[in-house]
Amino acid sequence: MKWGSVEFRDYLAVIRKYIISIIIITILGVAGGAAYALLTPPTYTASASVYLFVSGGGSTSDMVQGTTYATNQARSFAEIAATPKVLDPVISRLDLDETAASLADSVTTSIPTNTSLIDISAKSGDAKQAADIAQAVAESLVDQIEAISGTAADAKALFEGTIVTPAQVPTAPSSPKLLQSLALGAVAGLVIGFGQALLRKAMDIRFHNSDDLMAATDYPILSTVPLDLALQRNPLMMLTAPSSVTGERYRQLSTNLRFFFIDSDKPKTFAITSSVESEGKTVTSINTAYALAEGGDRVLLIDSDLRRPKVANYLALEESVGLATVLLDHVPLYNVVQSLGKGAPDVLATGTVMMNPAGLIGSRRMQQLIEQVSREYDVVVIDTAPVLPVADTLALLPFVSATLVVVSADQVTAPQLAQTIESIERTGSTNIGMVLNREKRKASSSYYNYTNESDSKRQRSSSGHTGSNHHRPEPKRSA
Repeated sequence: MKWGSVEFRDYLAVIRKYIISIIIITILGVAGGAAYALLTPPTYTASASVYLFVSGGGSTSDMVQGTTYATNQARSFAEIAATPKVLDPVISRLDLDETAASLADSVTTSIPTNTSLIDISAKSGDAKQAADIAQAVAESLVDQIEAISGTAADAKALFEGTIVTPAQVPTAPSSPKLLQSLALGAVAGLVIGFGQALLRKAMDIRFHNSDDLMAATDYPILSTVPLDLALQRNPLMMLTAPSSVTGERYRQLSTNLRFFFIDSDKPKTFAITSSVESEGKTVTSINTAYALAEGGDRVLLIDSDLRRPKVANYLALEESVGLATVLLDHVPLYNVVQSLGKGAPDVLATGTVMMNPAGLIGSRRMQQLIEQVSREYDVVVIDTAPVLPVADTLALLPFVSATLVVVSADQVTAPQLAQTIESIERTGSTNIGMVLNREKRKASSSYYNYTNESDSKRQRSSSGHTGSNHHRPEPKRSA
């Protein structure tokens, strides 16, 4: 088994599959961003700039050195802007109902690279108050720079500050910003939407289409049979609607089966099985046998599921004699094989239903029987029991030339199929093919909608099949 590397087309497939949920989550993200922008109280930000310089310094050299020194010291004075030394006078001047510590949370400072500018920003829910605070902090900082910087020889402050950019009343809030909130909400929604799609894909271990099956196995997919309501009502599509899309898929399967032995002298004996019950292996066996017989081959269809046989029921044949009769009672084969006429397969039903037939199925007598019928018929198709519930099929596989595994879409899990193939490989069988059954169709496919008018009439009115003199009852269900 293989699980393949993740390719770009795999992500596209995930997006296509879960596009509706991704869109819904993205819309919810945009709505959340809009709600945040509309419900969050606006915050206004005002800024003022203080220029720090060294007093004195008449010569050009002194001015350059002073500027460099002021640039280096600007960060220290910027830290002072958020201290009670600067903020207490601001609180008193503006009559603010808060402490220096709480006011410091709404005041920030920054220093543009390689400058001695100190940018002061103040935030408030009121635009004018934000400007007043920023301006008052800048003025208080200028006072404190002169007060604590020390004095030069001429008794002036070593550092001085001046406000070069007074605070202006902001005309728009700094947050929240509607467009930014909408964009962030959309991005968050897309990320979450795609994430949930990937998670759902990772947790979904069933096979939905041929791409899923191809990613899980190295063995060839010989055909993909669509989910067809007509097939559920009347499983024998090769009789009632041979030119329908489902009939063509069985015909494609029979053609691909012939290629299994195009360069081989091995007998054309196929075992058709599945991982679990109700995957459609019996219906596949019958329709494949008819498709092979349609091509002119002499075909024998054997029902080897001695626990739950269904072939005779589908074809309205005698089910009291068959495989078990030949193996247990040594009745000649020609006495129990039932012919369906020209262009149809012969059928060997099960005969006696048994509770534990694995020993009989894997017996030397069974091997001899398969060798015998492979000489008398061009192709032998054997409908078997599912692999995982019972060991009957595994006992039979060493006697056949190839194994066909039917995989029902949306039913079988990857671990189940892996276990099935591993069990088959342990029998020494490596000539394995896959059939994906009941794949959901795409409504846009015009080919899927094509059916011959005569086929439609057959589906509505057929009660028998070509080449047979008996009538076939409606089948109970596919297996």
